[in-house]
Amino acid sequence: MPMLRSATRLLLAALLAATLVPAQALQSDKTQPIQVEADAMHYNDVKQTSVFTGNVVVTKGSLVIRAARVEVVQTPQGYDDATAFGTPNKLATYAQTLDAQPGQPTPSMFGSAVTIHYDGKSDVVTFTGQATLDRLSDGKLTDRAQGEVITYNDLTDVFTVVGGKAGATPSNPNGRVRVMLSPRTTQPAAKPSGPAPALKVSPGLGAQP
Repeated sequence: MPMLRSATRLLLAALLAATLVPAQALQSDKTQPIQVEADAMHYNDVKQTSVFTGNVVVTKGSLVIRAARVEVVQTPQGYDDATAFGTPNKLATYAQTLDAQPGQPTPSMFGSAVTIHYDGKSDVVTFTGQATLDRLSDGKLTDRAQGEVITYNDLTDVFTVVGGKAGATPSNPNGRVRVMLSPRTTQPAAKPSGPAPALKVSPGLGAQP
């Protein structure tokens, strides 16, 4: 019984990636089974938590989450939260392929941070500590956001980046917000199946002074 409950809650770990993308993830991913590999797993029925440790890999179709530790918790209100933990030297990561129109490049997303948290109530995913969120087209980087904290709201399709010391990296020692958005090719009105839209930045985009 604990294993069945634990497996159900693993769906939320997969949502760490699925809710981050501004274009739809592969439809086929929804029907794929969730698979988890880890060195150890602990389930607490009283606290309603499932904890996986040791080189954790969560897969669901094209979606892949890698972390040192993954915790899934059901709140008293019935919502599920999932958190993937990495370290400053080995960040937690997620990757997923997105749907593409026939004949168009294949888009994908890749994110990394010290922690990646999914809030089941608000449908918000938060990357914290050396956070990076990339969008790629046929494996080529098109958009990138970097900072201390990156949040993505699945309901509004908007992401926000905040700078700070915890976002510092060798290439960005001050942890300031850095965003790179590639220009999009304008398609004729009769051909709406052009490249996927760029990530949309919140008007409240903030940076460390």
